Amino acid sequence: MAVVAACTDKGAKRSVNQDACCIQVAQTSFGEMIMAVVCDGVGGLSAGELASATVAYRFAQWFNVELPTLLAGMKAGSPLDLDTIQTVWGIMLANLNETIQAHARANKLTMGTTFTGMLFCGGRYLVAHVGDCRAYCLGSRGMRQITEDQTLLAKKLREGTLTPQEAATYNKKHVILQSVGTEGILRPAYYTGTYTATDLFVMCCDGAYRKAENQGIDTFFASVDRTSEDELRKACQSVVAYDISHGEKDNLTVVAVCADKQERLVQTPPEDLPTMVEADEEDLPTMVEAGEEEDLPTMVESSEEEDLPTMVEGDES
Repeated sequence: MAVVAACTDKGAKRSVNQDACCIQVAQTSFGEMIMAVVCDGVGGLSAGELASATVAYRFAQWFNVELPTLLAGMKAGSPLDLDTIQTVWGIMLANLNETIQAHARANKLTMGTTFTGMLFCGGRYLVAHVGDCRAYCLGSRGMRQITEDQTLLAKKLREGTLTPQEAATYNKKHVILQSVGTEGILRPAYYTGTYTATDLFVMCCDGAYRKAENQGIDTFFASVDRTSEDELRKACQSVVAYDISHGEKDNLTVVAVCADKQERLVQTPPEDLPTMVEADEEDLPTMVEAGEEEDLPTMVESSEEEDLPTMVEGDES
């Protein structure tokens, strides 16, 4: 049986929480299925909270309304077809990218959001990733980061054009390479892997992991009873409290999922979600707007297709 928890907070300095998250759990013909989504509205844009809420709502709607029909067309008794779901998610994200841009153009707004979504079923997971939220797995071999940050800093570190020592004082840490709602062509990264009933997955926006990394995010969850929703929630809250006490100024969101690959759970009702933005105009070029570095992320910079991965196969944890 899955155990899930989440904590989101506007933080000590921000007046609006531009983060959005949702967790859905359902019993299906393929076994228990869990979806978790974390979105972080781009802080340097004028309506990041609307962009993040729109994307989170759309994925919750898909899980509750469209996924049952999709599953009905798949062969029961076989492993879940993650390739098909990846394709569907890619289409959804591309449409959301265009929809958000169209709404922004019509209302003279600037909107964008990062996105990390995970789907768990039958011991296998799929991750779709845009921007710099993160997904981690805490398993038998310790904590590992599943996603790669789509930031200018991470890109330069991967290329070797910036050393770890130089990275500490790099003045463009706030630049992300893409977000949903700002791209001419959106190119999500996808990751797949396997899990056991004892693996714990943690998803964070950048405001939640920036300070906590100094302590080690795994330390907040290492001794937690993974069968207790209350303990998982308290661990998520402890990450947020640590970040705020150590000077984090951004919004903060932490989601924890312990997905049992064998048990099933009756579907839980979705939380109240804001109305989805609807529009259908041509997509716009990437928007770039600078802001203060402390309000991360504050700038979106477009990147070449080859700069971003498309699929990474994960090992068992």
